[in-house]
Amino acid sequence: METLNISELAQNKLILLFIIKGADNLFTEEELTSFILEREILNFFLFKQYISELLESNFIIFDSKNNYHITEDGKNALELFIENIPVEIKDKIIPSIMLFKRNKTSEKSVLSSYYKDEFERFFVNLTLKESENDILNLTLEVPNEDYAKSICENFKNNPDDFYLNIINYFD
Repeated sequence: METLNISELAQNKLILLFIIKGADNLFTEEELTSFILEREILNFFLFKQYISELLESNFIIFDSKNNYHITEDGKNALELFIENIPVEIKDKIIPSIMLFKRNKTSEKSVLSSYYKDEFERFFVNLTLKESENDILNLTLEVPNEDYAKSICENFKNNPDDFYLNIINYFD
């Protein structure tokens, strides 16, 4: 088994803090595990050991949605020692973090649903979220269920176009 010196142990924990902070605390345990293992950043056992130690030392915590969050202590440690993470490692990790964030936020940012009220009318609710904020929330009455389904599907497939068309309408 490979033995690591103190410097490597610290560097690996800093890399984990860097990844969690860089992803804006969006990683669940499963997602972070996959992220680390797929990129061969650490082996499974070292990863679990470091995560456990970071949790015990209060550098990271779990929120109610089981996402990892970096604490103020974790941010301070990362800020003080970030130069101990080699540039090559940061350059390898940053694009992957950006892709993860984009995929994760796009999953949550486009919401569409429809319902029928007590008078047999159909309504479509379309929402765009950016971070935790609604940037668009629109409810429309539509003639029938098929039309409601079509609007929901079109909105999910082209949310940016939809949003820009509305903004341009008021311009």
